[in-house]
Amino acid sequence: MAVKFKGVFNMVLIGAVALVAGILILNNTGSFLKIVMIGAGIGAVIDGIYTLVGIKKWKYTDLTKRLAVIKGVESLVVGIAAILVAIFAADAALTVMVYIFAIGLVYSSVVAFQNAAMVAKFDIPDMKAHFIVEGVIGILVAILLFFKPVDTLVKVIQVLAIVAIIAGSLMIVLPIVAVVRTNMKKKEELVEKSGIDED
Repeated sequence: MAVKFKGVFNMVLIGAVALVAGILILNNTGSFLKIVMIGAGIGAVIDGIYTLVGIKKWKYTDLTKRLAVIKGVESLVVGIAAILVAIFAADAALTVMVYIFAIGLVYSSVVAFQNAAMVAKFDIPDMKAHFIVEGVIGILVAILLFFKPVDTLVKVIQVLAIVAIIAGSLMIVLPIVAVVRTNMKKKEELVEKSGIDED
């Protein structure tokens, strides 16, 4: 019983956090957009460092290595710029930064597809799939960013906030309803059992 109650409590707690987070995000979309930009910038910096460090281990052609170096430096520079723009710059600069970020994603996707073609020659199927997925996701995100970048991001954030609110509400309500129904059922069983015992 204690374990079950703990599970319900954890579910309700997670739901409450999701609900509050969704409400806060929905009411402060502009601020959260900058947080998303900072997060994307940090991700780009990590990707750039990972690419530049990993180049030494590559056994591919010089062209692949040169493209990877450019990708690593580009990711690093764009990532740092995204973080700085999100923290210090105005909304207009944020729009420009989103376009730059999208262009960087397109180049990264081209490099990913080139890498996929190269690893295919070395018969490394797992890495080929990884590069193809990376390239496709990069292209799709870039297309979204090119189409009214800030407006698109705002709408995506708002949709995610609404999803968080709905999911959080369900995670709060459903476990409580389940517990109440279980308790009511147990009471009914006890009443029925006590009636049978009296007979």
